[in-house]
Amino acid sequence: AIIFINNGIYGMTGGQMAPTTLEGMATSTTPYGRDVSLNGYPLKISNLLAQLEGTCLVTRQSVQNPAAVKKAKKMLRKAFENSMMGKGTSIVEFVSTCSSGWKMTPAQSNKWMEEHMFPAYPLGDLKNVD
Repeated sequence: AIIFINNGIYGMTGGQMAPTTLEGMATSTTPYGRDVSLNGYPLKISNLLAQLEGTCLVTRQSVQNPAAVKKAKKMLRKAFENSMMGKGTSIVEFVSTCSSGWKMTPAQSNKWMEEHMFPAYPLGDLKNVD
């Protein structure tokens, strides 16, 4: 099982641009925002992994409210169960915030994530083979 946290930046190392950084999103290495003509487009990594043979579950979740936490927990459990049963590789992507890297309060970060990250990285199952 693979757990992938997508907050659009490399937050633990100073907030540099990551493969998932949104177009126009400012980071420490792209202070004027990601320019696709220079930096390319953001990678939708889970979408790419869903196409691979051997993946049985690829899902994108979040944890910004209790309902989302409940669903994310269910999908995480399913990923581990798939592994224990030898069904294949499961990937659970969590679209997340990085309040310090984004230089926002937690409430502002949640709002920004919902308005900008969710349209680019829609929540839900990309592949779910039972």
